[in-house]
Amino acid sequence: MSRQAPAGEVLVPGPAGPVRLDGGPVGQAPALCSPDWVHAERQVRAWALRHGLVASEEETRRLARMGHGRMAGWLAPTASAAELGLLAEWGAFIALVDDGFDQNGQPPAQVRAVLGELLEVLGGADGARYPVWAPPAVRALADLWGRTRVAARPGWRQRFLSLYRDFADATVTEMRLRASGKQLGLEEYLVLCRRTITVLPVLAVVERALPVAGGLDGLREAAADIVAWANDLRSASRELAEGAENLVGVLARHHGCSRSMAAAHARGMLAERMDDFDRAAHGGRSAVIRRVRDGCLAWQRETHRNPAGGGHAADAHERGVAALVQHVAVAVDAAGYVEDRCGSRVLESALLLALLRAQGAEPGERARLTRFLRRCRPGASAVDALLINACLDPVGMAEHAPARAATLSMAISSGTAGRGRLKTVMLNTVLHLLCGSVFDDGDAPAAAGPGGITTFTDVHVLSARIIHAHACGRPHTVSGAERERLVSLLSLGRNRVLWEASATTYLLGLHAVRTFRPGAPVLNDGLLRLCLAINADDGVPFLDSQDLWLTAVAGLAFTEENALARYVPRMADLVASWQAPDGGWPFATGMQQTDVDTTTRCMEFLHAADPGRYRETLHRATGYLTDIAGPDGTFPTWIRGDAPDVDMTAGAILALAPQAARHERLLTGALEFVLNAQNDDGTFERSWTVSESSAILRAVDALHAVPAADSALAGRIAAATARCVERLARTQHTDGGWGQLPDDPNDVLSTAQAVPVLARHGDPLSVSRAVTYLLAQQDADGASPRRPTRSAPGHCRSTIPCSPTFTPCPPCAPGACPPHRSGGGPPGRAKGTGRPWRPVCVVCC
Repeated sequence: MSRQAPAGEVLVPGPAGPVRLDGGPVGQAPALCSPDWVHAERQVRAWALRHGLVASEEETRRLARMGHGRMAGWLAPTASAAELGLLAEWGAFIALVDDGFDQNGQPPAQVRAVLGELLEVLGGADGARYPVWAPPAVRALADLWGRTRVAARPGWRQRFLSLYRDFADATVTEMRLRASGKQLGLEEYLVLCRRTITVLPVLAVVERALPVAGGLDGLREAAADIVAWANDLRSASRELAEGAENLVGVLARHHGCSRSMAAAHARGMLAERMDDFDRAAHGGRSAVIRRVRDGCLAWQRETHRNPAGGGHAADAHERGVAALVQHVAVAVDAAGYVEDRCGSRVLESALLLALLRAQGAEPGERARLTRFLRRCRPGASAVDALLINACLDPVGMAEHAPARAATLSMAISSGTAGRGRLKTVMLNTVLHLLCGSVFDDGDAPAAAGPGGITTFTDVHVLSARIIHAHACGRPHTVSGAERERLVSLLSLGRNRVLWEASATTYLLGLHAVRTFRPGAPVLNDGLLRLCLAINADDGVPFLDSQDLWLTAVAGLAFTEENALARYVPRMADLVASWQAPDGGWPFATGMQQTDVDTTTRCMEFLHAADPGRYRETLHRATGYLTDIAGPDGTFPTWIRGDAPDVDMTAGAILALAPQAARHERLLTGALEFVLNAQNDDGTFERSWTVSESSAILRAVDALHAVPAADSALAGRIAAATARCVERLARTQHTDGGWGQLPDDPNDVLSTAQAVPVLARHGDPLSVSRAVTYLLAQQDADGASPRRPTRSAPGHCRSTIPCSPTFTPCPPCAPGACPPHRSGGGPPGRAKGTGRPWRPVCVVCC
């Protein structure tokens, strides 16, 4: 008996009966990518190779980097494995054919001939056979088409043929325009863009087994527009440099403006089109189209063929605030995510190279990782240089690595919030994996139960114990239950690319699994995922995402800026939808482990955006914070009972400030902890940041967020603030900037984080000098140079490129910055309200 779909649920044929295809009811948390996407990824790569769609190593690598199996998992998160494979093959076929036109510079007549052959396949007789000498694209489509139309409803074939013919005509038109140099007007371009993006044919494949729903054609076109415009925003820098037409270039001509302003125009159009779609989307069938829309956007975020961001030069009159606003507007994708990747690091790149080398896998990626490490060698830090040498010269370094690591132990052990010991153990473990250096008996951490520790720590400790026991010839010192727990942990979160977003932890875990189960599926899957996560520079990032943390930080900075506030509601709904069952938030979507830092940022943002709308969400988050707090009002980063962290405690004060009266005792204890944590020179422990001013800013913000319980506490807060101000005034460089430490070279983020403290409590002249420095550092596109800003495993720093842009801060002192808007009353925040400071000078943020 066939299963019937309840209202709002969409079923498609599967090998074991009908399966759900849509992403679930509208309004619930965003759907995750199908956990079976890895199987679809393997299938599409083998299929493309089998049919000759990729011939060279570079073509094979380009296909692998596209992640079409991942795309299929987003488009149909609950579909069968067979359906996912088919969708992945369609995506790869369309992309490879289209890329062939672009890369080979084929004339319009030749493009028409190729597409004509493909249309003959679609319109030909069932079961038609094609000779082995037929073009690869023809044979591949014939195979694909035969499997696609089997489950299609009557009449669907002609609809698809019509859509593909329209795509073919539009593609030929595009090639003809490119060859002639003719430029289209805005309306003409938008129509052509919708026809060439191939969303409509792919959507037809997704819907092929469903009843006819002609009344939704307008919604389908809106989805195609959204995906096309979002793609144009991401690819604008590359395409315009290549001389191709792009929405940003067309808008620049249409409005007679800079490309930076045109990109901001395009982002505004995209927001309006998203709103149009949401207003028109009603009923269960709309969920399928929404799923394809959101799935395409998710795939665009994850693939780094076209990274997010602007990169377009602004006109002279747009410099400063105007250019910065335009730059950050396009960093938020259509769905509201701020997705920016960490820069590549030596640690993870070396670990992946060692693992691929040990497995004898991916020789092309091994060569590219080797080149990346060699490029990093000049000017590398002491830790990075040691890792590079150990990885590239394992025989020569095996004997010397431990002694050289010992000279670094003091720097590594001075890690954040009591994590130094584990960092030292991890460094010795990494060196063993890279060059086979011997372990010290004290390198093996004690066994830890799964309770009361983070997912990351659990994997780190298990990995270190297993690797140490194997290397020392004592595998019996690790129990079978520990090994099984490691495999089980690494099998969680299969909908993500990287386990818990962390390449470091994932790599350590996989290295450990290899010691006792070298053929484990979790190991083979992990290698595919890690290779997919490699950055464009051929290195590996520390994290593949911090999208929730970044979205919350950006959203808080956007709330009071008129040109950016339009994006806040979608961003806030997105953040609220990802709240975890425990009331907290993880720093990236799809993760299991929540943390205090991200939770407090999300709470600040949602309260600033609309405290009434998110009342229940904020209530659950408050419960998360009060549950994790120590009895003295201190807060750890991850787990109740961990060592308290100054930055986390300061963040909790800011998040709970709107409810200060209800949590007076807790907040008083938290304020006491922050005050007692201040050093004599006015600084605070830097925790997860490497910037001294960042720690000072967070602490000072917290100290002034809630009313002091008595005059004595108020006096201590005033004295602590004065010490912070004196420290910043003393360490400001002559050109107005600050470094991460007093003797470090200036950097934009450290300067931007020092400004708010001095703007409220210090000398306006110092603020004016700092703003002059910040304006001088601004690039032509409105952004600023970045340095690594976060402390991460192995004492290696990580960079999130867009994060300096989104650092929220209070306004500068009156008259210190050039005004950029009028009205709104005096800047500031009502004492104890927890409302964000009005960012009158966005340059300082």
